[in-house]
Parts: sequence; C-alpha cells; structure tokens
Amino acid sequence: MNLYNKAIYLGDNRLDASNRKLSKILIGLLLMLLGGIVIFFSIFALGPTPVSKGMEDIYWLIFAGGMNVIGGIGYLFIHNRSIVLTLAGVLIIVNLIPAVQQAMSGNHFLLPMIVMLIILAVAAGAISLWNESK
Repeated sequence: MNLYNKAIYLGDNRLDASNRKLSKILIGLLLMLLGGIVIFFSIFALGPTPVSKGMEDIYWLIFAGGMNVIGGIGYLFIHNRSIVLTLAGVLIIVNLIPAVQQAMSGNHFLLPMIVMLIILAVAAGAISLWNESK
C-alpha cells in the first residue's frame, strides 16, 4: 500500500469514528429531549383532579420519560458495550408498555413520540454494535 492510499485509508477511519461519536451524542441528546417532553406532557395530563383508576397509563408515561432521560445521560457517558446493549433493551421494554397501553385505550396523543423513543433505543443498541465491529 503506497503512502497516498494509506493516508486515505486512515482518513476514512477517522471520519468513521467521528460519525460514530456524533451519532452517539445525537441519540443521547434526543433520548433526553424526547423523554423530557413526554414527562412534561404527562404531568400536565394529570391535571388538578384526584388520582383515578385509569391514571396508571399516565404514570407509565412519566416513568418511561424519566427512564429515557436517565438512559440518554447514561448513553452519553457509558462506553461498555454490554451495559449499553442492556440499557437499550430496558428502554425498548419500558417504552413498549405505554405504547401498548395507548394503542389499546384509543388515546394516541403521545404514541408517535413513544414510537420514536423505541426507534432511538433500537438505534442506541445498533450504534453500540457498530462501534464494536469497527
């Protein structure tokens, strides 16, 4: 391999590494932002009324939003592949519960945001696997 090809090869690796870091930062920030929005809308959905029997959906939304904020912060600072994959799996499961509840109840207000959080959790796991394969 001549010097020119070697420089191009090294340049591609650096660019690939910066793309992976940028995607990791972007996914972490989006998890925190969307989780915060879900918490915000869920708290205002509670309203001033006392807690009724059908309010567990909102509590699941608040829990899922909080887990996404914590997961986004963790995703930015954790570099261990197995922990990141476990975190992604937990976020997928935690977000599936309110998604199914909203789909079954007919209340689809936050369903698109929850689906986006599930997709981001899948992307977090995929980026972790991508980082290890390179």
